[in-house]
Amino acid sequence: MRLRTFILIILIVIIGGTAATLWVLNNNSNENNAANVDGTAVDNTSGEEPGVPAPTPTPSIRFEPVVVARVDIPIGQRLTSDLLDTEVRPHTNIALQGGYTYSTIEDLIGEIVRTPISEGQAILSPMLALNSTDLASFGSDLALYIDQGKVAIAFPLRMPDEETSFNSALRGVAFAMRPGDFVDVMMTASALDLDPEFGTALPNCTYRVDEQGLVEGRAFLFPAAIQGRLEFTPGINQVIEIVPGALPNGGAGICETAAQPPIPKRVTQLTLQNVEVIWVGTWQTQESLVEKLAPTPAPVVSETPEAEQTGDTAETDTGVNSANIDTSPTHICLSPVTNELIPCPVVRDTNKPDVLILSMTTQDALVLKWALERGIDIDLALRAQGDQTVFFTSSVSLPQIINEGLLFIPEPYESDLAPRVDEAPVPSLPAVAPID
Repeated sequence: MRLRTFILIILIVIIGGTAATLWVLNNNSNENNAANVDGTAVDNTSGEEPGVPAPTPTPSIRFEPVVVARVDIPIGQRLTSDLLDTEVRPHTNIALQGGYTYSTIEDLIGEIVRTPISEGQAILSPMLALNSTDLASFGSDLALYIDQGKVAIAFPLRMPDEETSFNSALRGVAFAMRPGDFVDVMMTASALDLDPEFGTALPNCTYRVDEQGLVEGRAFLFPAAIQGRLEFTPGINQVIEIVPGALPNGGAGICETAAQPPIPKRVTQLTLQNVEVIWVGTWQTQESLVEKLAPTPAPVVSETPEAEQTGDTAETDTGVNSANIDTSPTHICLSPVTNELIPCPVVRDTNKPDVLILSMTTQDALVLKWALERGIDIDLALRAQGDQTVFFTSSVSLPQIINEGLLFIPEPYESDLAPRVDEAPVPSLPAVAPID
């Protein structure tokens, strides 16, 4: 057994040594082959074969900022900063190379989109409208000036019962407003006490009853009294009716027949703030603007009396027979477009507009509509450019002014000056300026 075991160990050692020798020789052969291959590659690259160009290095790519749409932008939308974003695009982009892109958001604020733009799409110059009429679809030009979530409403500067523009100037900041301005809306309301049952203004119309006449079957109703009260007078031991007097009629102590109505309680407050003026005057379409730019018709001069006496019918320089000209008070003009006689156009004073177009929220539009229909006094106050201040004010009334010490009511006194305060002449300028 021992001899057999010894022989097996000797065989294992011989086989292991042989395997190790073969493995070492194999590794040395692989290293030599790799060295030969590397040397050949170096030699091949170092030499240049005729007719084969040398390889060029890959150019580096630059990235530049590009303004893109943050959300889907519909046609006709006026661009704002919250609709835009900035991304980087490679300088090899065709739009970048052509100069159609924008690098800053500030360059696009206020521009109008003429085609729909998808989210993430770059804003290109051909996508923007040159003006409000340069759009790819039909629609109102005015709607392009209204921000999303707001509506446009017309505000009259001159009321139907006003014959002059004086009140319009006071109501509309002396006609100084222009499109793009922002105004605040102030309202003054007159409040009356109402009967809760009838819903009518107080005081109610009352009738005094003659008890003796009611018992005897005679007329028992005194004349109707709109105002007043019954009060017992100890001096004569009778009940008398006290009725308020009306405005004086020619002197103290003489009252009109009709009773003076109660004085409404007036209150003024700042109702709407930061309302945008998008147009001054009546809106003009593109067609009306073109017509406005057309030549003004020239007045036609009638024939001289001498020609009328001779019966001659001469033609004017414009080629129109003067005998057919209507010499009525209506002014006749010659149209430079059609060369026909037309009524002379009425020149409208654009410096005194009669209406404004305001942009506001729907709720504010309802408030303004209600105030106009109820006859509330409305005035506008012009804001400074860029002023976004939200004012917190309190309503103004006579008691509030007195309580804050802004107005002092004098105590009653026993004497006064003549003439009466309501009869004294009011200083005014003459209608015609004096001539030096």
